[in-house]
Amino acid sequence: MRRVALFATSLVIACGAFASPLAAQANQGVRMPCHNAAEIAKQLSGKYEEAPVAFGLQSNGNLLQVYASTQKDTWTVVSTTPNGMSCIVAAGKKWESLPFISTDPMA
Repeated sequence: MRRVALFATSLVIACGAFASPLAAQANQGVRMPCHNAAEIAKQLSGKYEEAPVAFGLQSNGNLLQVYASTQKDTWTVVSTTPNGMSCIVAAGKKWESLPFISTDPMA
Protein backbone atom coordinates (compact mmCIF):
# COMPACT_ATOMS: atom_id res chain seq x y z
CA MET A 1 0.00 0.00 0.00
CA ARG A 2 2.94 2.29 0.77
CA ARG A 3 4.27 1.75 -2.77
CA VAL A 4 0.91 2.73 -4.28
CA ALA A 5 0.83 5.92 -2.21
CA LEU A 6 4.45 6.73 -3.12
CA PHE A 7 3.72 6.09 -6.80
CA ALA A 8 0.57 8.22 -6.74
CA THR A 9 2.41 11.07 -5.02
CA SER A 10 5.27 10.87 -7.54
CA LEU A 11 2.79 10.80 -10.40
CA VAL A 12 0.95 13.88 -9.17
CA ILE A 13 4.24 15.75 -8.77
CA ALA A 14 5.36 14.67 -12.25
CA CYS A 15 2.05 15.74 -13.77
CA GLY A 16 2.44 19.15 -12.14
CA ALA A 17 6.00 19.51 -13.41
CA PHE A 18 5.20 18.49 -16.96
CA ALA A 19 1.66 19.84 -17.23
CA SER A 20 0.10 20.09 -20.66
CA PRO A 21 -1.59 23.24 -21.96
CA LEU A 22 -4.87 21.61 -20.93
CA ALA A 23 -3.73 21.44 -17.32
CA ALA A 24 -2.44 24.99 -17.48
CA GLN A 25 -5.89 26.14 -18.59
CA ALA A 26 -7.37 24.55 -15.46
CA ASN A 27 -5.37 26.99 -13.35
CA GLN A 28 -6.96 29.85 -15.28
CA GLY A 29 -10.52 28.83 -14.38
CA VAL A 30 -11.23 26.63 -17.43
CA ARG A 31 -13.14 23.53 -16.38
CA MET A 32 -11.50 20.17 -17.05
CA PRO A 33 -13.47 17.67 -19.18
CA CYS A 34 -15.56 15.42 -16.91
CA HIS A 35 -17.94 12.56 -17.64
CA ASN A 36 -18.83 9.16 -16.21
CA ALA A 37 -15.88 6.79 -15.90
CA ALA A 38 -17.10 4.31 -18.53
CA GLU A 39 -17.52 7.04 -21.17
CA ILE A 40 -14.07 8.54 -20.53
CA ALA A 41 -12.48 5.07 -20.78
CA LYS A 42 -14.43 4.36 -23.99
CA GLN A 43 -13.30 7.65 -25.59
CA LEU A 44 -9.66 7.18 -24.59
CA SER A 45 -9.68 3.63 -25.91
CA GLY A 46 -11.48 4.42 -29.17
CA LYS A 47 -9.97 7.74 -30.20
CA TYR A 48 -6.45 7.45 -28.76
CA GLU A 49 -6.03 3.66 -28.33
CA GLU A 50 -5.14 4.32 -24.69
CA ALA A 51 -5.50 1.75 -21.92
CA PRO A 52 -4.84 1.98 -18.16
CA VAL A 53 -1.16 1.47 -17.31
CA ALA A 54 -1.03 2.71 -13.69
CA PHE A 55 -3.33 3.77 -10.87
CA GLY A 56 -3.29 4.96 -7.28
CA LEU A 57 -5.64 6.23 -4.60
CA GLN A 58 -5.60 9.94 -3.91
CA SER A 59 -5.88 11.28 -0.35
CA ASN A 60 -9.39 12.56 -1.15
CA GLY A 61 -10.58 9.02 -2.00
CA ASN A 62 -10.48 9.48 -5.77
CA LEU A 63 -8.87 6.93 -8.06
CA LEU A 64 -6.05 8.40 -10.16
CA GLN A 65 -5.44 6.50 -13.40
CA VAL A 66 -2.87 6.88 -16.13
CA TYR A 67 -3.94 5.78 -19.60
CA ALA A 68 -1.30 5.42 -22.32
CA SER A 69 -0.95 4.24 -25.91
CA THR A 70 2.16 2.74 -27.43
CA GLN A 71 0.62 3.03 -30.91
CA LYS A 72 -0.22 6.74 -30.76
CA ASP A 73 2.41 7.72 -28.16
CA THR A 74 -0.15 9.58 -26.02
CA TRP A 75 -1.11 9.58 -22.34
CA THR A 76 -3.94 10.88 -20.17
CA VAL A 77 -4.29 11.21 -16.38
CA VAL A 78 -7.84 10.77 -15.09
CA SER A 79 -9.20 11.32 -11.57
CA THR A 80 -12.38 9.38 -10.73
CA THR A 81 -14.60 10.07 -7.71
CA PRO A 82 -16.13 7.19 -5.70
CA ASN A 83 -19.49 7.88 -7.43
CA GLY A 84 -17.95 7.27 -10.88
CA MET A 85 -17.45 10.83 -12.17
CA SER A 86 -14.13 11.09 -14.03
CA CYS A 87 -12.21 14.24 -14.95
CA ILE A 88 -9.20 14.51 -17.21
CA VAL A 89 -6.40 16.05 -15.16
CA ALA A 90 -3.62 16.14 -17.78
CA ALA A 91 -2.80 14.77 -21.21
CA GLY A 92 0.18 14.73 -23.51
CA LYS A 93 2.60 12.80 -25.69
CA LYS A 94 5.80 10.81 -25.28
CA TRP A 95 4.72 8.60 -22.33
CA GLU A 96 7.56 6.45 -21.08
CA SER A 97 7.25 3.82 -18.35
CA LEU A 98 10.14 3.43 -15.97
CA PRO A 99 11.03 0.27 -14.07
CA PHE A 100 10.01 0.28 -10.41
CA ILE A 101 13.01 0.87 -8.15
CA SER A 102 12.49 -0.10 -4.54
CA THR A 103 13.53 2.39 -1.88
CA ASP A 104 13.15 -0.25 0.83
CA PRO A 105 16.59 -0.96 2.34
CA MET A 106 15.49 -4.55 3.04
CA ALA A 107 14.69 -5.25 -0.64
